[in-house]
Amino acid sequence: SWALFFDKFITAYANHGVKFYGVTVQNEPEFPAPWDACAYDVSHEGDFVANHLGPQLEKSHPDVKLLFFDHNKDHMVKWAKELLAKDHPASKYIDGTAVHWYAGGMDRLLDGAQGNPNMHRMLSELDIMDVRKDHVLLGSEACHCPTTGYAGGDLSIAWARAMRNVHTMLADLAAGSNGFIEWNLILDSIGGPNHLGNLCDSPVLAVPHRALAAEKDFPAQLGFEHAGHPFGEVHGDKKTREELNAEGSPAKYLDLGVVVQPMYYYVGHITRFVRPGSRAVHGLVGASAGDPEVRTFRPKGQRVAGGGINDLARNGIEVTLWPCEGSTRQEWLLNEQKQLQVFGHDWLGAPTTSCLAKKADKDFDGLLLTTCNTGHIKEWAEPQKKADSAIIVIAIPTPLFAFYSNFASPANFFANRRHHNTWTMIAATAITIEADPDNLQQLQT
Repeated sequence: SWALFFDKFITAYANHGVKFYGVTVQNEPEFPAPWDACAYDVSHEGDFVANHLGPQLEKSHPDVKLLFFDHNKDHMVKWAKELLAKDHPASKYIDGTAVHWYAGGMDRLLDGAQGNPNMHRMLSELDIMDVRKDHVLLGSEACHCPTTGYAGGDLSIAWARAMRNVHTMLADLAAGSNGFIEWNLILDSIGGPNHLGNLCDSPVLAVPHRALAAEKDFPAQLGFEHAGHPFGEVHGDKKTREELNAEGSPAKYLDLGVVVQPMYYYVGHITRFVRPGSRAVHGLVGASAGDPEVRTFRPKGQRVAGGGINDLARNGIEVTLWPCEGSTRQEWLLNEQKQLQVFGHDWLGAPTTSCLAKKADKDFDGLLLTTCNTGHIKEWAEPQKKADSAIIVIAIPTPLFAFYSNFASPANFFANRRHHNTWTMIAATAITIEADPDNLQQLQT
């Protein structure tokens, strides 16, 4: 019955001239969400595809692609190893893999680093399992949460989210994704409507109360929005059209009741120039530019790290390796508990702090930032004094994969066989960090 519903749904749209490119089996099958949802484990999704949905679509809609998984990057490879295996009866019906950016929780700051190595591992597994070369790998959902840059009100918030968005797009495309889908095209000022308060961001926001033609008492929230203000007041509503225009949200659209956020223009830059049929070009960045002492964000002689506040100092963020660039994202503190600690701010500017995890995460296969609770973190090292400098040697208990996506760059650290016939990986048993001998607490990797 459920497979037949898919069939009739696609047919109904086709009767109105709307052709489907493809469908996924289920949105976020591992999440029994409080909204419309259906949970599957890998075995049950495989059974449904093999015995019901696959045969039904092959019979009635052979041109409509069927993509499986459609969930976060952490378990993508695990599902692929089972359902794409040649001896699995579902594999012959599966045309591609859909994957989401998220890694859980409401603090969804897209960056391009989270789960990116798993994207490369996925392509490697497709080759190992000899999956056909036209298998689609699609970024099917991504967005910033909670609420909107406009609601946050701080200019740096909206622009930071825009930059994070393009970082993720570049990283996914460089890792082999065939596309990138923004979850929302247009929402209201707080990121709704949503009947369960799952408020997120979008490139364009509807703010009809800001339109020049709006009646004097036109409400800031329409009747269908029931979320209220769970994340505080909408700071953007307090700004004049001139202030918003100066910050990058054009007044000509605001006068029509629409906020065009900076994110829109970043997405537009990619969609204008990365056209269908484009291929990723390999560019390996293996060292800092020029003199080894040169740091992009901290010129020689400058003791303070640059690059702005570190808004990636969050528990659960996947740690990356990259040549020294002098930013706050590479500034660490060896604290009194002998933990490597990093500091930053959340999306509203509240201070955050995290420490390097004790061991590799079982799903991401790399080190994550986590709580600095001493019961969870390994004591890394004692400083060993040298004549004119200090060297901190950090023992890595498991192989550490080198990967990166921090500041937007077309260069990707990994390459995959399907695009470039190469695969780059660094496994390390120790990392050496050079520090100022007069201040061993401040470490600049």
